[in-house]
Amino acid sequence: MALTATPTERVRANIIKELELLDARAYVASFNRPNLTYRVVPKTAAYEQLLAFIRSRPNDSGIIYCASRKSTESLAGNLSKDDVSAKPYHAGLTTAERTKHQDGFLRDDVRIITATIAFGMGINKPNVRFVVHYDLPKNLESYYQETGRAGRDGLPSECVLLFSAGDVAKQRHFIDEKTEKEARVARAQLQQMVQFAETRECRRATLLQYFGETYPARLDDVGDQTPPLEVSCESCDNCLQPRETFDGTVHAQKFLSCVYRIHSRHGFGFGLGHVVDVLRGADTEPIRQRGHNELSTYGIGDELKRGEWQAIGRELLRLGLIECAPGKFATLSLTPAGLEALRKRTSIVLTKQIEIAEKRARTKAGAIECDEVLFARLRALRRRLADERGVPAYIIFSDVSLREMARTYPMDSTEFRRIAGVGEQKLKDFGEVFMSAIRSHSAENQSAISSQDADFYVPKPGRLT
Repeated sequence: MALTATPTERVRANIIKELELLDARAYVASFNRPNLTYRVVPKTAAYEQLLAFIRSRPNDSGIIYCASRKSTESLAGNLSKDDVSAKPYHAGLTTAERTKHQDGFLRDDVRIITATIAFGMGINKPNVRFVVHYDLPKNLESYYQETGRAGRDGLPSECVLLFSAGDVAKQRHFIDEKTEKEARVARAQLQQMVQFAETRECRRATLLQYFGETYPARLDDVGDQTPPLEVSCESCDNCLQPRETFDGTVHAQKFLSCVYRIHSRHGFGFGLGHVVDVLRGADTEPIRQRGHNELSTYGIGDELKRGEWQAIGRELLRLGLIECAPGKFATLSLTPAGLEALRKRTSIVLTKQIEIAEKRARTKAGAIECDEVLFARLRALRRRLADERGVPAYIIFSDVSLREMARTYPMDSTEFRRIAGVGEQKLKDFGEVFMSAIRSHSAENQSAISSQDADFYVPKPGRLT
């Protein structure tokens, strides 16, 4: 039996080939994590953005993934100065330091871990409520694995990627230092990562498609004859707040025409940055040397900034109207579809650049509505008991168990035994102390509890829906 966590179809085929398995049967579980919300945010003032995000979730644990050891150290230091409990984790620390920081995080003594990819393998902290990528991951496999450390208890959790063109350039610089064979694969993976960050389509569907899984489109109730509607997971930024589109035909035509003119002049293409410089009429040595200042498309795009043209170029690449040659120089050329669109002046819809959006789903998958005051009280009790025993808090009870207690108010052993995660031993060890806290809370807030909406308070515990 060969097991692995996040294989693409290519990796699955390679496993079978390398292990020389005959008539191998492959079993693939779903990659979908419905309780996770995916968001991509433009990286403008990165630390201030991160600090505001963390402060808006004062009781939540999270992991911040960084590209370098130095970043994890400086980020943890800055957060600590701003009264956020944070520790770094990377391979440069001693074993004792890594163990201390990891144990503190598992026990909820440390709220935030700033980490490189060295952190996470084998970590089983179920109540990680968010994962933030402070820097761009190298590929979608890494991104999926690292975001997958959030919400393992099934409760709603957030995955946020801070994205900037500067991070893309930084990754390309690292790739250029690899062997050509390694670099070719790394460039393709980076391009897929950038396309995920910039897509206007459902991020969940895009992510699952990468692993060979189709996210089901919704059908209205007319019947089987109704064609699928646009996919919406209702828990990613693009589905919660669809990005604004515009008629980008003129801009697309300018870009496609510029690529075409450059290619026609030399018989080969140039990179994205050079095409943008020609469009904007830049007075550079490479442009003068190649006579590109004499092209009819020189300077026809000076109405847009460099970053805006680069975003349009990447979207045309994603739409399949231009293609990027493999290799270090990544030259652009028109695809047959792009050439046809240029000749026929086909209408092309483009997407406005992403903006910071804090809108969240009204009801997230895995959500358990409960008495938040009681939940906080039970969390404090759990923490005290865990500290007394020297174990991580989730060993006592998971957040799921505590939320069910704060939703159903179990007052006796029969009711308490029905809570998810409560067995005979936990009932014996912790039942009375938690029921006592629930009784005290109920007595103090009897009038408020009596008036709770039926969806919020269930007098007799039953099966959660």
